Amino acid sequence: MAAPMPVSDSAETMPDDILAAILTLAERESGQDRFRFKGHDYDLQRIFKELADKFPIVRKHFVFSSTGPLPYSPVLTESVSRLQLSGLIGRENPDFEFLFLKPSAAKYFDQEIRGRLGPANLAELQATAKEFYARVSS
Repeated sequence: MAAPMPVSDSAETMPDDILAAILTLAERESGQDRFRFKGHDYDLQRIFKELADKFPIVRKHFVFSSTGPLPYSPVLTESVSRLQLSGLIGRENPDFEFLFLKPSAAKYFDQEIRGRLGPANLAELQATAKEFYARVSS
């Protein structure tokens, strides 16, 4: 079976895949065996809005509404939920304040997502992940 052809843009890549890629690449940036970060919805909304303002790949997949008091992306919230339900990310008890990546996230990225990304998108996602990690590690 032939390897999937890389695409020059991320038209075939879903928001869940983009989020999984950013989180996996951020984990690699961290150098940690178990990457965990504060994962309240309002924190993620703020961080991803800032990332969307800078990175077109984030802006394309996570559209933010500005009709409320703060920018909000329903797609981001749904993607976090789907990644959690699929077993790629988890929440820590007792307050579910922290999100963490499960080992299956890296496997999914390497086997399913990476091959669908062109070099430019992969480079942009790596830069995005580096900024994401900088924001959640401070």
